[in-house]
Amino acid sequence: MLDSAIYYRKAFAHLAISDSNYKSCPTAFEWDIIERICVFLGVFYDVTTLFSGSKYPTANLYYPNVFMAYLTLHESMSSSDEYMKDMGTSMMDKFQKYWSDFNLTLAIAVVFDPRYKLHFIEWSYKKIYGEGNPQYDVVDGLLKTTFDEYACHVSFTTSNHATTSSVRKVGEETSDDTRHLSSIRAKLLDFDEFQSNESTSNKKSELQLYLEEPRMERTLELDVLAFWKSNEFRYPVLARMARDFLTIPISTVASESTFSASGRVLDQHRSSHGKETLEALICTKDWLFAGSNEVPLEELAEDIMSMSLDGGPESGASNSVNNPDSLNQVLNRFRSLTGSGP
Repeated sequence: MLDSAIYYRKAFAHLAISDSNYKSCPTAFEWDIIERICVFLGVFYDVTTLFSGSKYPTANLYYPNVFMAYLTLHESMSSSDEYMKDMGTSMMDKFQKYWSDFNLTLAIAVVFDPRYKLHFIEWSYKKIYGEGNPQYDVVDGLLKTTFDEYACHVSFTTSNHATTSSVRKVGEETSDDTRHLSSIRAKLLDFDEFQSNESTSNKKSELQLYLEEPRMERTLELDVLAFWKSNEFRYPVLARMARDFLTIPISTVASESTFSASGRVLDQHRSSHGKETLEALICTKDWLFAGSNEVPLEELAEDIMSMSLDGGPESGASNSVNNPDSLNQVLNRFRSLTGSGP
């Protein structure tokens, strides 16, 4: 609403000049405050929209967006504008009450976004706690510990059979072939084992290789789940971790439930709707919130022609799809349920 008001700022000024009855036009000082508030609240609007329950975002988006909200509040608290400073201070109190304590697993989830990795955690923790704070080391240690646990589990479940076969093959060669080798070749076998052990000790883990790779551009539009699906064979352990961490829900209650719309479906005057009507109302509102998954009304009506709107199976429903009168009846009934016009 503030965006719309700012867009018509000149129109309000012309109206104040042309209409002497218009006395509530904001002053230049008030317009300046409105613009600053609009920019300030825009950050929280974007975060709220992202965390909407209609399409649940992956967990890697939680920490960066909550941190940007925190940073916005922190900067407003040191503003020279007393109005913005008081607003930021009041909002920071609420922010600390509800958002200051969060699970570190949501910070680790950021690492699985190749646009951020550990670099974002390190940068943001310096902003919050300053240089040399041990909080970053806690996250880094938890990440490595969790990776080691996953690595043990994945290597045990996927390589146990291959390892057993390999050991048996080496044993057969040792028992059957070593006695036919010369003493020099037998000594070289010891060298091969030494070199193998040294190579294993110097080998970098998947986590190290992934973190050492350059980050992708932050502004790049990226489907993180698709990224890890395509790199599953390259990083089998990290891909398993990413699958588990990225599926953690950001919120346990959908935003539609937080700002409950049930009062617009059932209230003291309308409390006896049939279950089919209630289902139609709730589902329709969910479809409307989904936005990009819109289905044409006529196509949707054809899909529900075989379903009873009155509670029981309709005879001849399969033939009603080709009946224009029946189709119009469904369209009218659907419009009456959704409140849409003809």
